[in-house]
Amino acid sequence: MLGDVSLTLGQAFGVALTGLSVVFLALISLLIAIVVITKIVGGIQGKEDSAKANQGAQKASPKAAKPVDNSMDPALLAAIVGAISMEERSRVESFRIVSINEKK
Repeated sequence: MLGDVSLTLGQAFGVALTGLSVVFLALISLLIAIVVITKIVGGIQGKEDSAKANQGAQKASPKAAKPVDNSMDPALLAAIVGAISMEERSRVESFRIVSINEKK
């Protein structure tokens, strides 16, 4: 069926260009869909996180603040805060670390 079809060089480039454009348009549409879904899910989860934070703030009673021990390495502290932020999928401003205890 396709064996007897002959294309000129210009037609062959046109077919190749059409195929490439279809593939890249599909990839761009997938990228847009992923971005939109991420924004929607992030917005929903952000609302839930803020509602939980508000409930926790209302239940917590104010206590006297203990003196802060700044002897921990700042790079290690930044790594811990980043790991917690990634695990909770929330912004750093949405939680507070009260203490860090090293297990031996």
